Amino acid sequence: MMKYLFVLTSSPKDFFCEQTLVAIASLRVHNPKAFVTLLTDDKTAATLTGNRAALKDAVDELKVLTLDESLSPMLRSRYLKTVMRNEIDGDFLYMDSDIAIVGDLSIPDEWRGGIYAVLDFHTNLHKAINRKKVLKAAKMLGFSPIENDEIFNGGVMYASDTLEAREFFKKWHELWLYCISKNYPYDMASLAETDFSFGYVISKMPGEWNCQLAYGRRFIPNGKVLHFFGSRIIDTCGRKVPKSMDVFLPKILRRDFYTNLKNIPVTVNADKSININEYYDDVIAHVKEAFLDQEKHVGGFGADIVRSYAFAKSLGFLYKKMPFLVRPLELLGRLL
Repeated sequence: MMKYLFVLTSSPKDFFCEQTLVAIASLRVHNPKAFVTLLTDDKTAATLTGNRAALKDAVDELKVLTLDESLSPMLRSRYLKTVMRNEIDGDFLYMDSDIAIVGDLSIPDEWRGGIYAVLDFHTNLHKAINRKKVLKAAKMLGFSPIENDEIFNGGVMYASDTLEAREFFKKWHELWLYCISKNYPYDMASLAETDFSFGYVISKMPGEWNCQLAYGRRFIPNGKVLHFFGSRIIDTCGRKVPKSMDVFLPKILRRDFYTNLKNIPVTVNADKSININEYYDDVIAHVKEAFLDQEKHVGGFGADIVRSYAFAKSLGFLYKKMPFLVRPLELLGRLL
């Protein structure tokens, strides 16, 4: 059975649970028959009560792993991700939670039996903005220098249930544990080294399957998964955000879109479709339109700027420290 897989490590203090619920709700809008699996850890599972329990109702399969209590939330998350192929049966499409599904995710027949992902930054490594950082980490860890000039973003991955794929993920987990021993807790270097050790078996997905917004503008019109990254979610510090700011800050990128959801009852229907309220349901169903409209108003180059990490960080700083400086953007948004 084909599965759509999410991994969650969360506590009531963060909004990862709510973020995952929004991602699943968007999946259900465009893929109503999808079989959804959630892989989580024991600490997280114990917190899925009250309104957070809606997440359990929203999935078709829940698997809980008991992990070492000493692991930090970040390490728990990457632990689950690197072992997921050997804990979940059946072919799956794994997706991070900082995404919105905006199209049909039916798996092409030619993918069956393989492992697929999208290039990081939608480009080869020699053109990537983080090239020096990637190669420096590989050298420090004693890994290969990415000889095929390809490094994949792990935010969306298709993995067939084959012996090779299971061995691939076993090696990935082992190399990630090695990275931990070197004080390097991230999982992309170990993913790249695993691909090297298996003779570069990861095949390239079309960019529409993991449209990394700040770098994949050309993929949005036919996009299937929009990956906006948690680093682009902005805390507006409880301040009222006028409609004119939708150009610079679509609703799906506002922190309170997720934190406010903590106190809103969620209905999971018999067919697993999800209803929150008119506002949330509308935002979730029209994420692609929000980003297309953004580009229509500010142009392609402008869209790249306002979707960048630098813009998000700067806007977040303004909301926190100098909210009066957001006012010119609000006025500009009215004119666009």
